[in-house]
Amino acid sequence: MVRIRVFIPHLELKEIFEDVVAGLPRYDNVQVETVYIFGTPDVLSRDCDAEILVARGMTHDVLQERFPQKHVVQIQLNSFDIFDALVACREMGAKKIALFLHNVEIRCLESLEELCGAALQLYDAPDEKAVEAAICQAVEEGADTFVGAGTMCGICDRRGLRRVHIHTKHDAVEAAMQEALNAARTINLERTRSEIINIMLNHNEDGIIAIDEKAHILAINNQAYRIFQLSTVGELIGRPASELIASEEWRQLAEGGAWREQILSLHEQKYYVQYKPLNEVEAGAGALIFIKDADRIMEEESRIRRDLVEKGLTAKYSFRDILGHSDAIRDNIRMAERYSKVNSNVLIIGETGTGKELFAHSIHQMSKRSRQPFVALNCAALPENLLESELFGYEAGAFSGAVKGGKMGLFELAHKGTIFLDEIGEIPIALQAKLLRVLQEKEIRRIGSTSVHPVDVRVISATNINIEEKIKEGQFRSDLYYRLNLLDIYIPPLRERKEDIQELVDAYLARFACEMEKSIPTVTPGAARILQDHSWHGNVRELRNICERLIVLNDAHTISEDLLRQLKIFQSKAIPAGGTRTEDAGDDSVYERLKPKKKKKDLAEELGVSRTTLWRMAKRQKELEEK
Repeated sequence: MVRIRVFIPHLELKEIFEDVVAGLPRYDNVQVETVYIFGTPDVLSRDCDAEILVARGMTHDVLQERFPQKHVVQIQLNSFDIFDALVACREMGAKKIALFLHNVEIRCLESLEELCGAALQLYDAPDEKAVEAAICQAVEEGADTFVGAGTMCGICDRRGLRRVHIHTKHDAVEAAMQEALNAARTINLERTRSEIINIMLNHNEDGIIAIDEKAHILAINNQAYRIFQLSTVGELIGRPASELIASEEWRQLAEGGAWREQILSLHEQKYYVQYKPLNEVEAGAGALIFIKDADRIMEEESRIRRDLVEKGLTAKYSFRDILGHSDAIRDNIRMAERYSKVNSNVLIIGETGTGKELFAHSIHQMSKRSRQPFVALNCAALPENLLESELFGYEAGAFSGAVKGGKMGLFELAHKGTIFLDEIGEIPIALQAKLLRVLQEKEIRRIGSTSVHPVDVRVISATNINIEEKIKEGQFRSDLYYRLNLLDIYIPPLRERKEDIQELVDAYLARFACEMEKSIPTVTPGAARILQDHSWHGNVRELRNICERLIVLNDAHTISEDLLRQLKIFQSKAIPAGGTRTEDAGDDSVYERLKPKKKKKDLAEELGVSRTTLWRMAKRQKELEEK
């Protein structure tokens, strides 16, 4: 509620003032009251509960001086009001007129004397005492008619002097009251805004302090009140912020001039404190200090990470999860760690089961994007139409069966993070052009949409096929390949790094034994040789599955050769009585005829073909021999 108090300077004006007030529009949050005050008595200095004061003449001047924090509206006295009073003096036959004004300049005094047909003397009257002194002086100087406002008229009436009241017109009072109403509405609006801001600040879980350019407190919210264990908030306004706590770090931060953040210990508890200047361009404009509970920040971060895990939008593995100490796998890890430090796209090449996804997760975990989403998609798992909607999303009504309200695509979900596209070589040729545009322009267009959305996403892709061969066959775009293959990693198959097999077997046997609440078995030398000599076409994934199966089947403390022979994949391997076995290559006649003592890898290099081509040659040779 805003109160407007209107001061009536003379009873002759009471009717005009009350008439204007009665005609004002009514507002529930504005109250108007009138009061008759003669002159400038001491009562004007008393506490006034009204926010807006309306007055005329010297009453206005006194109120403005004594209440500088309030809005004081002046009822203006115009030249026509003075002229009317002087004309009235002429009709009364005045010979010498004493004109009482304050802060009003009269330049055409001679013209006014001619107008009223009398001599005219001006007297400055800032307050009631000055008016009384001026009246006495005017009497001594022979004035027979006095012209002025309400205070002068009242004094003249007591002394029996002839006077003429300078009347205030209805329009002047109405203009002043309209200004007062506008001011009241502005005050109410600012109060509402201030209340909303206070509610927002006091419902904020962080402590917030506003300080001026001298580091004195302008405002402080309830949370800061509790953090600093203060007895009262009001007494702090205008005090130096450095007084809140006896800490040199706090004093330096509170009196700082640039943006800063640091961890501070306040009352034996850790807080994350941010100092943000209100105007970074112009120094010395004050600042806001945000005080956040460090424990709550960690709890929120933990909750966000749990939510991301539930949605599958976070990396699960790191380089610590990649087992093996062979030169090949260690070189790969070192290379991937270097790739983690940049934002370039990565293509991971390797046979199925070699651990391509582990490398993708680990690169994201070690990158600057680790706190952002990690989104994975197998491009071979969905048909073309579903794959496009999964990657880029769609608008409401884009196609039959679309979710109401549309759907955000994986690229949008991965914004600021990483998207992992597994089996990238299987992406349909028609969809490759759209993917290329996303990589080039860094923006996506949902299915059925006419607008684009900017995205900042790092792409890690993986494949187990020879994409260069697909490019030659016209099934993969070369420009897309070069966009994806800015950085590449080739993960060798397990048969090329057999020194890692023992470590992998030990780790997986221990893991599955603990999960199934069994004792961890050891592997006999004969069984170890069988595992070491196996070709592992399924690579690490196949070895992992075999270890899990062995734990399920085994109830002893060892893994023996007999237990391995029960598994189908080892039944076709001839185990000589001496406990040793021939090279895998010895089973294929093409290898025996060409160079029987060489491994498939060495033989393929000599022939200048890939191992896949060599395998096809062996298969063709076998078919010819059978015919």
